[in-house]
Amino acid sequence: MLKKTSILSSTFFLALMLLLSCSSRDKADYQNLAQYEHKATKEIVILVTDAVTLIESEGKQAFENFYKEDSKWFHDDTYIFVWGLDGMRYVYPRDRSGEGKNMLDLKDINGKPIGKMFVEAAKSSNGSGWVFYEWTKPGDEKPTWKSTYIKKSITTDGKKFLVGCGKYNMPTEKIFIEQVVNKAAELIKQNGKREAFVKFKDKSSEFIFLDTYVFVKDMQGKELVNPYFPELVGKDISKLQDAEGKYFVQEELEKLKIQDSCWNSYMWPRPNQEEASKKLVYVKKVKLPSETLLIGAGYYPTK
Repeated sequence: MLKKTSILSSTFFLALMLLLSCSSRDKADYQNLAQYEHKATKEIVILVTDAVTLIESEGKQAFENFYKEDSKWFHDDTYIFVWGLDGMRYVYPRDRSGEGKNMLDLKDINGKPIGKMFVEAAKSSNGSGWVFYEWTKPGDEKPTWKSTYIKKSITTDGKKFLVGCGKYNMPTEKIFIEQVVNKAAELIKQNGKREAFVKFKDKSSEFIFLDTYVFVKDMQGKELVNPYFPELVGKDISKLQDAEGKYFVQEELEKLKIQDSCWNSYMWPRPNQEEASKKLVYVKKVKLPSETLLIGAGYYPTK
């Protein structure tokens, strides 16, 4: 009897510690809302975090809540979905016939491996992340950009799930740009320029989304990668001016002589457009054994 009591006490202690850990993780998510500028972004993070908290409290019994139409969990184009970390889809309110299928090989119209990207986000060091891809909105014929937030959930009995929710045509956040530039910098350091440059130009990669793409130049201003303006590649663009006559590249080069990264703004056309719009760009210096590269990406802020 004493041994049984001891086992029960140990089990209770472990469950309590797990719950405390989950609460701490969720609390950090709520606190991190300050890094986002837009209401739509914050609403998605809060909704997914609330869903994770519910699953960690009730286990699989929580799933039934996500099917209730006109609720916080499921309304209009908003719904919570739940997968296993192996890609098995458990909750899909939009079409329940799609449940019980492994979605690890799910891709968007550009071949972006979003199934694998969802799982990678949940398995990342902080257990969460954003995935951007093109998907068809209900009632539409053509796909449009969707931004989905993923977060890992661990129940008291140790089961692991990924929980997600996305929105169509969400505004881009500054933090999204900084994150993709940091990932691009790490890829160059780990895999070298040749492999990284191929990735940056691939529409199925995480380095092209919405109106954002990664570009690369050297410290002299020579453009090395630019998937949407390939006519600039191989050229010295240090004297390039924007639509208002600003020498924006020169300005970046001067800043990065004395600092490791910077934000800049200038007037530049969106991909596949001619008219210039205000663009905010983040550029980071990456030091390699034989050279220093400047890795950047930007977005067009909403008014």
